[in-house]
Amino acid sequence: MSSCSRVALVTGANKGIGFAITRDLCRRFSGDVVLTARDEARGRAAVQQLQAEGLSPRFHQLDIDDLQSIRAVRDFLRKEYGGLDVLINNAGIAFKMADPTPFHIQAEVTIKTNFYGTRDVCTELLPLIKPGAPDANTAHCCSGQAVHMMTAQTNDFLSFPENEGVTRTLRGWQKLWRGRRLTVPSEESKIRVLRGQ
Repeated sequence: MSSCSRVALVTGANKGIGFAITRDLCRRFSGDVVLTARDEARGRAAVQQLQAEGLSPRFHQLDIDDLQSIRAVRDFLRKEYGGLDVLINNAGIAFKMADPTPFHIQAEVTIKTNFYGTRDVCTELLPLIKPGAPDANTAHCCSGQAVHMMTAQTNDFLSFPENEGVTRTLRGWQKLWRGRRLTVPSEESKIRVLRGQ
């Protein structure tokens, strides 16, 4: 078991927003910070970059599309820390605007990771959130620009009858969070959706 009792975990943290959040947590959080990434080599390279800055993140491989990978992280957190204090859900995918992949395939792949993958992470890790911790948090990150772009794009896309499955998935995601239909150990735990500019 780790000598530090408190732990924060950031998914998809080897670059971009997740990397910046990890760096800031390493500077401000009084506990261990676990940087996770799907690709182990890239994740370890990100940890080395932060170590070169004098910071001390830990690394654990995590592919949110792989339930075994998620459960390996869950078991690691249980064994090393007896739970989890802060969960930052940052992992996700987005196709480039110029990507030639047909939109229906992009939608399927994106929803598989960004909806189902994140749901699976929450299903496995939210029960580990330590009850009574004053700053126990789960945060979900997205940019304001992405929200506005997706709203316009999805409104057009979802207006077609053949996309009913996608419509139901998006509505289900909203209901899931509004109703908090995931196991949260106590009312003192907080779930936040962070939206950038």
